[in-house]
Amino acid sequence: MKENNLCLIGGIDDISKSLFESIKKKNSNVIFINLNDVKLKKKNIYNFKIYQLKKILKLLKSLEIQNIIFIGKISRPNLKDFKYDGEIEKYIPILLNSYKKGDGAVLSSVIKIFKSKGFKIIKPKYLMKDFYFNKVDLSKIQIRNDKTDIIKSCNILNDLSKYDNAQSIVCVNGYIIAIEAAEGTDNLLKRVHHIRKNLNQLSNKAGVLTKIPKKNQSKLIDLPVIGIRTLSLVRKANLSGIAVNPKYTLVKDKVKFLNLANEYSIKIYSVNN
Repeated sequence: MKENNLCLIGGIDDISKSLFESIKKKNSNVIFINLNDVKLKKKNIYNFKIYQLKKILKLLKSLEIQNIIFIGKISRPNLKDFKYDGEIEKYIPILLNSYKKGDGAVLSSVIKIFKSKGFKIIKPKYLMKDFYFNKVDLSKIQIRNDKTDIIKSCNILNDLSKYDNAQSIVCVNGYIIAIEAAEGTDNLLKRVHHIRKNLNQLSNKAGVLTKIPKKNQSKLIDLPVIGIRTLSLVRKANLSGIAVNPKYTLVKDKVKFLNLANEYSIKIYSVNN
C-alpha cells in the first residue's frame, strides 16, 4: 500500500492527530476527512458532515485515493440534521436500522458503505505499531483479587455488548464499583474516585479498570484508547491495575505511559475477550 494513496476518516483526537502527523512526515499528500462538528483549518484536513457522502466520494476520486483508515472518535450524528445529497439517501434505511442498535452499529454501517464503493479499509495497526502494547510491556496476573476483578469485568462487558453499550468497568475485590455510561472513561474514573472516597477505600490500593472492545464491534474503528490521563485517574482512584486487549487497544505516548505506570506501581494486564 502506498501511503500517499491514503485517507484517514474520523474525528481529530490525540491518537488520530499523532498518526496523521507521523504519516505526513513520510508523505505530505495524505489527507484527513474530519466528520466531527469542530472544524479544523489546516492543510490536508477536510471538514465534512457525515451525510455529505457525495462530496466525500468526489474528493477521494479526484485524489485517486483507494485506501482508508477510520480513526478517532466520531460523534454520533443527529438524523434530523441529515440532508439529501444525491448519494446518502440510498443508505438511509441501513443507517436507520443501525441507529436502533447503537453507535457501534452505525460505525459498522459507515464502513460497509465505503467498502461497497470499492475502497479498501486498512486496520489501524498496519501503520500504528508504536501505539500498541507488546508482550514485554504487559504484566502477568499474579494478584488473586486482580484476576477475580478482571474475569468478572470481562464477563459483564461481554454480556453488555449486545446492547452496544460500555467498553469500561471498574471492579474492586469482586465488587462492581462503576460501569461506563455515556460519560466516557475519564468521567467513569472520576466517579470511581468519588465512590471509593465515600466508602473510605482510597487508602487501599486495589481494583482494576478493565477496558476492552465491545464483543461484536468492528475492529476497524472506535477501538479503546488509553493514555497518560487514564493512568493519572487510575492512580487517583488508587486502583492496582488496568486490563486491556492488546490487539485492539491504542495507547498514546506508550513509552511515557509505561514509565509512569511503573512509577505509580500500576500493572498493565492483557486479556483476550
